[in-house]
Amino acid sequence: MVSPFSLTVRPAGPVASGVVRAAGRPADVVSFEASLVDFFVESAGVLGVPKSVAIIYGNVFASPQPVSFAEIEARLDLSKGSISQGLRLLREMGAIKEVSTAADKSELFAPDMEMRRLIQRFLEQRLRQQLDAGKTRLMALQRNLPPLPKEYSAKLRGRLKQLQAWHEKTRALLPLARTFLKHSPG
Repeated sequence: MVSPFSLTVRPAGPVASGVVRAAGRPADVVSFEASLVDFFVESAGVLGVPKSVAIIYGNVFASPQPVSFAEIEARLDLSKGSISQGLRLLREMGAIKEVSTAADKSELFAPDMEMRRLIQRFLEQRLRQQLDAGKTRLMALQRNLPPLPKEYSAKLRGRLKQLQAWHEKTRALLPLARTFLKHSPG
């Protein structure tokens, strides 16, 4: 007999199969692109990056030549708004760069392959935002400590104080990480 509390874990299926369009390209090229898109979508969950952004990045990364907005739109089953927002976020993160060629002066996109800069921007934007939000939440928790007997209240205050110390230590590591990334090889 199977317990009603048992959990069946299914492996995540490919995401790109319904998102990456052939757009007149060879099947092996589309398959390769879909595999890369799946790889980036799976990785994005860990980093808290929206799935659509990972799909766009996978598409740009899989292209051996810079791609235009129109090419991305033709290759992916995403709305123009999602593509526009995704490209903006990827530029802000430093994951893609705008390039142009002598033959084509339009806006073209290519992955920025300098990992150091990508990690540095990620640290700057994501972690700083998270740490700022955490500081605000910790202050609110301290203000909203429930009225409890003295020994319980003191214990919770001590725990919150320890949590704030951990938070400040984490914040203190950001400049160190930034300096390390600035001086490490690309």
